[in-house]
Amino acid sequence: MTVFDKLLADFAAMTGLQVAADAQNSCQLETDGLIITLQYRSDADDLVIFAPVTDSGGNGGLASAQYKKALSLAYDGKGTSGASLGLFDGELVLSVHLPMSGLDAETLGVRLTAFTDAAISVRAEIAAETGNGDSVEAAPAGQEDGAFRPDELIRV
Repeated sequence: MTVFDKLLADFAAMTGLQVAADAQNSCQLETDGLIITLQYRSDADDLVIFAPVTDSGGNGGLASAQYKKALSLAYDGKGTSGASLGLFDGELVLSVHLPMSGLDAETLGVRLTAFTDAAISVRAEIAAETGNGDSVEAAPAGQEDGAFRPDELIRV
């Protein structure tokens, strides 16, 4: 059992979610229309949590206003809650890197919740730049407390 397998087993026991690593040392969760991937990188001994925050829908790319908004949000990290925002396969992707050293299930839950809240907020702000902002919502007020909410995540 790898360190990632152990972390996921502890996380599953804590939350009641059925999560396990696949052959690529990753695991996907879905919440609020987001697909969140947890990817263990053994060479770096870290965990990368990432999620696409745009969907170009195959229309050939994102609008200029979306890129401008993404750059604005990413400028000093305040608009992304410290997460990185980058481009992959034509989609804007939010990500954070967590060292595996000292990472336990409870800490993962807190960090995953904070990441999810940030991704929902970033997705809403970017979508608003296309006049499509009402299809995504930011986290409801009072849910930015960092508490892990397992009832809002489902296994993909």
